[in-house]
Amino acid sequence: MYSQRIKEKRLSWGAHLLAAPFSAYGSVSIVGSVRGGARAAGSETFAKIHADMLLEGTRRRTKKELQEKLDSMSASLSFSADTDRLVFSGRVMAEHLDPLLALIAEILREPSFPARELALLKQREAAALALQAQDTRAQAGIALTRLIYAPGHPNYEETTDESKEALAGLTPKKLRDHHTKNLDGASIVLSLAGDIAPAKAFVLGEKHFKTLPRGRSELPPFAPSTRRDARSVSVFVPHKANIDYMLGTAAGITKDHPDYPALLLGVQILGLPGFLGRLMKIVREKEGLTYGIYAYASGFDRDVDGYLAIWATFAPELFERGKSSALREIRTLVSQGATAEEVRRHRERYAAEVAVRLSNSGAFAAAAHSAAADGRPLSYIDEFPKRIARLTPREVNRAVKKYLAPERLSAAAAGPIEKNAAAA
Repeated sequence: MYSQRIKEKRLSWGAHLLAAPFSAYGSVSIVGSVRGGARAAGSETFAKIHADMLLEGTRRRTKKELQEKLDSMSASLSFSADTDRLVFSGRVMAEHLDPLLALIAEILREPSFPARELALLKQREAAALALQAQDTRAQAGIALTRLIYAPGHPNYEETTDESKEALAGLTPKKLRDHHTKNLDGASIVLSLAGDIAPAKAFVLGEKHFKTLPRGRSELPPFAPSTRRDARSVSVFVPHKANIDYMLGTAAGITKDHPDYPALLLGVQILGLPGFLGRLMKIVREKEGLTYGIYAYASGFDRDVDGYLAIWATFAPELFERGKSSALREIRTLVSQGATAEEVRRHRERYAAEVAVRLSNSGAFAAAAHSAAADGRPLSYIDEFPKRIARLTPREVNRAVKKYLAPERLSAAAAGPIEKNAAAA
């Protein structure tokens, strides 16, 4: 029982602290977050740059001094933004946990957003966006989310041009104003796993993060997805040797829906990366039509209704045959269902993946953090794999038929492709 190894403490001012003793050669892994992310920033690019800038300096230390402080502790530390959280993660020897948590609190409390470092970061991000504009997989993925969701939904991605526009408008003042408005210490979730006693971890967490400002900002609301007719779009990217193709549909449910475990396993049966999934086994290995193809469920974090997607990349001359083959396999799974043997093998594979994933302190801290940040009890870490293990072929096939109907799949393609060529 993984969850029984985790101790938790909720502080009166809102913080949620978690700690798990874990044999980690004297080290401690840290995963924490506060409310924020793309929903708070109103832009994925704004949120990304805001997170990246946090290690560029504080009112007490320059970027160089921050790095020297981390090096003196042999510690790692990074910041990132997801849909609705500003996330930090790191690792340090247990004897240096106190100063590392102090440094994280300082960074959150006193970021300086120096103009010179912002200018350099904007240059690097502009170069990354120039590459993204030529990345057929990225362009197909962006286009798909815009077909299946309405603007304002957390899974509706901004275009590369919109990202460039957001980047151009970023200033130190805008970053400071955003940080001041949205930082809320009461929303902090801090998860530690490693060679440290929970009682000590809780003392250190409260000591360093109780000084964070406690704001009152709220994330903007969004409307859940509604059933949309299947649509298609082609994004012309010249001078490419491949076409990236994506099929997908908004599931219309969250992780908390009773159908979610069965749907997740059904998607895994269809398109698990590697040759255990049908798509790779048939479309690539048997028919030789693709460099790679798989299916996945995405965008189900927190209380968000996620989507199902199938990705493939084809040589232009194999595109029509390849997409027909992919659609045929989807139709076959929906109409004929998965076999009892497939369900058994994929249940076992999922259980093995969980055991491997939670065999290191970083992943363990991340799992505890994810459950807490999602507002779920820690028992969810144990209960969800058990729900997967109990699934029957009937449950899996019912979910696949209900949510992965071919007539509901929108299509997006990017590459040296004609307009509307993505249509089935």
